[in-house]
Amino acid sequence: MSGVEGLDGYRVCADEPSVDAPIVALTCDQCSQTAGRGDVRWWPKDYSPSLPELIAEAERHQRQH
Repeated sequence: MSGVEGLDGYRVCADEPSVDAPIVALTCDQCSQTAGRGDVRWWPKDYSPSLPELIAEAERHQRQH
């Protein structure tokens, strides 16, 4: 998600099991390339995380690298 400080190297994806309830996921590009799976966190279908929440999750994940 380039252009958003704190989310460089991460992607925010939304799967849509239904039009009313997308499921939001945060993925790490580095883990996708090295481990084949980059999922950092999924949020429930009825919840949309705020930008500060996404950044906090990315920072938490980055400390695990």
